[in-house]
Amino acid sequence: MSGDLTLGLNQYTHSASACLLNARGEILFALSKERITRKKHDGGDVSELVRHLLEQCQVSLEDIELVVANNHLFRIDAFESTLHWAQSLNQYSPSYLDPHNLLPGIEKHELSHHLAHAWSVLPFCPFDRGLIVVMDGMGNTREEICRAGDSFHSDLALPHAKSFLETPDADNLSNGKGWREGETVYQFEDYSLKLLFKRWICENTPTLLYNYGFENMESLGAIYSRISSHIFGDWNACGKVMGMAPWANKWNEGEKRAKSDWILRGPLQNLEVNWERLQNAPNPNQWNDKSNHPLYAQMSADIQRDLENTVHDFLANLQEKTGEKNICIVGGVALNCALNGRLAKDAGFENIFVPPWPGDDGLAIGCAFFGHHLKHSPTSKTNPMPYLGTHFDEQYILESLSEYESWLECYLSPDLSSAVAEELANGKTVAVFRGRAEFGPRALGNRSILADPRVEGMVDRINSAIKKREGFRPFAPVVRAESAQEYFDFQGTSPFMSFTAQVKTKELPAITHADGSARLQTLSRDDNPDFDDLLLAFEKRTGLPVLLNTSFNLAGDPLVETPENAIQTFLDSELDLLVLGQYLVRKKSLPSDLEAKPIHTPGNAEMVSDQEGEPLNVRISSAGRTHDSDALELGIWEACDGQSTISEIQAWFQEEHGESAKGIQSRFERLWQKRLIQFQHPEHS
Repeated sequence: MSGDLTLGLNQYTHSASACLLNARGEILFALSKERITRKKHDGGDVSELVRHLLEQCQVSLEDIELVVANNHLFRIDAFESTLHWAQSLNQYSPSYLDPHNLLPGIEKHELSHHLAHAWSVLPFCPFDRGLIVVMDGMGNTREEICRAGDSFHSDLALPHAKSFLETPDADNLSNGKGWREGETVYQFEDYSLKLLFKRWICENTPTLLYNYGFENMESLGAIYSRISSHIFGDWNACGKVMGMAPWANKWNEGEKRAKSDWILRGPLQNLEVNWERLQNAPNPNQWNDKSNHPLYAQMSADIQRDLENTVHDFLANLQEKTGEKNICIVGGVALNCALNGRLAKDAGFENIFVPPWPGDDGLAIGCAFFGHHLKHSPTSKTNPMPYLGTHFDEQYILESLSEYESWLECYLSPDLSSAVAEELANGKTVAVFRGRAEFGPRALGNRSILADPRVEGMVDRINSAIKKREGFRPFAPVVRAESAQEYFDFQGTSPFMSFTAQVKTKELPAITHADGSARLQTLSRDDNPDFDDLLLAFEKRTGLPVLLNTSFNLAGDPLVETPENAIQTFLDSELDLLVLGQYLVRKKSLPSDLEAKPIHTPGNAEMVSDQEGEPLNVRISSAGRTHDSDALELGIWEACDGQSTISEIQAWFQEEHGESAKGIQSRFERLWQKRLIQFQHPEHS
């Protein structure tokens, strides 16, 4: 394999990612940095990520023939030329100079942002010709795209389609300000691209401001992110905005409000933004004040409406003008499945395709395939299989389980699918961790939380007790592809949760959103046979080939990456069952035997008291985690020395401190749930 691999990178920016191809153009491995570091949308250098990728594929840097990278903020070649000096001044961590980040001695190219997005879908689309529409927050600057470079590739060199339009035109791009890619449309046939449309957005404020002045730009993605920032203080919470939009009518019911004003309006080539409304919008970043929720919901509904109308009209006109029947949508805006659902229904195209990785993590795949095309010029399309991440063998899983054997019990089932389906049919929530991890933002069966979609209170239960997130957030259904039209108003397929559709029945309350829609995953057997077996087993028991499917993570965390992540998330939530590889895993209860001898896990504690010695703050730290506690809990934790029984500890705290048996028992429960104590029984003493 020496010297024949192609490495694609999204580097030095948010959502850093890597993809490795072999000489035949097959994806060996693809992963986002966040899965390793456990920091959502993590960016910066890729040394740890590349090292992990090479280890998983059992190859070395010497096996890489070509690297192609992307960064939408600046040119990588210029950045790396000053990196050694900047790092010596402690501007960057030493890992930036790691060979697995700089990749010295390997041929390296750069690809402009929107062209990388286009290449992340071009090799996978299931048709030979059509349009690729790139819509996101911002791409490369026009200045850097136009700057010459032997190893830099942009769409500037592409031929123009017959009706090419650039806006603003060249005469209006020389106003002394910077300009960035906003939206781009390519016309393609096989692997041949032509530039059909390019809209530049102005850098209205200095780029040294927060997030490169992103909140003041006028792309579709930037304005949507502006609303996300206004509501949640997070420009990357656009999925929450989309999920909140259908609640506007209910949350504003009975409110006397003026007619809702527009936020943006087309046509896209002359997009208008209502900056007066945005700049005067009240109560920015005040989500914790519930009185703001009706206003926020209305803002969400307005931006969703305006986005859909603007994009729909633009694409419908493109279809009429070009006559193309097929369209691919990519870029951050393509994560808006409500928009995609509307486009699929009535934008005039016969086929619409969104890859499993439309956001910036998918840029690594685009870079890798562009690089492979440079060297090998492939002619056939590739199946867009999303299961490209890490796989853990049975030995690794067993070793992980053994570390938590005090709190877990596990067993093998002769029919895993039937056993899990039985639990689901009985109203249990089940987390699944098996096979290779999904690449992209959606859990599609290998890193999923599953539940019965018929259970009325399941949404509240999973949001509050399991995922620990906002209660308005909806959940997606997965349905066997051949049964999709029986339950959902949708033509075609949605294997990657890319489209919403109206739910036809009232029997699925747990996956039906406030507006009667659902973000749909259609499952064909070839996509994931194990997942299909589970759906078949559930259908056999319930008559329903549909399950609730949401990502296996807690709020603010990336998808679980390792068995340890899966076990910890399982224990830290109210999930009922964990499928870990071929094992069924349950939580052990706190031992009821009062003669059991608890022993605390290694750690330390701190207590802050007032002038009278009353505790104000108590924390216990163990196994890299810090837990808020109280004085009684700390005292019991310290008393768990492996020598005293539960009954002896309880009696001491009752006699010496006057604590109630109920209070002591609740502290034992909490210490057990936090994995701060284990138990030794008399026969093991």
